[in-house]
Amino acid sequence: MHELAIAQQLVELAGEHARRAGARRVTRLNCRIGALRRLESDLMSSAFEIARAGTACEEAELVVECVPIRARCPICAQVFAVADWNWRCPDCAVEGEPLPGGDELELISIDADNELTPGAAEHES
Repeated sequence: MHELAIAQQLVELAGEHARRAGARRVTRLNCRIGALRRLESDLMSSAFEIARAGTACEEAELVVECVPIRARCPICAQVFAVADWNWRCPDCAVEGEPLPGGDELELISIDADNELTPGAAEHES
């Protein structure tokens, strides 16, 4: 389940960005993940639930933009999304050539604020 390792990295990175910005909690993580990462969305959701516990992201929502694998037909130059690992051009049925992308794993942005997570004690000295 590599989803947990990825979720932990996203939570850590979001927490770092929030701290640098002076925010106390993250309310949303916006990510871009390519199809080549082969993440299962249900497993990713479960992994995020585990990874965010006890962190600045504890109440955060994970929003994932899925980036498809794309290919270009060498005959008609049509660019198309590869679905179900079918690399054939939908018009020519010729096997497409891979285009860059589809392997993204990016934290695009976070939404954060200075509200305390409900139930969290404020520790200021």
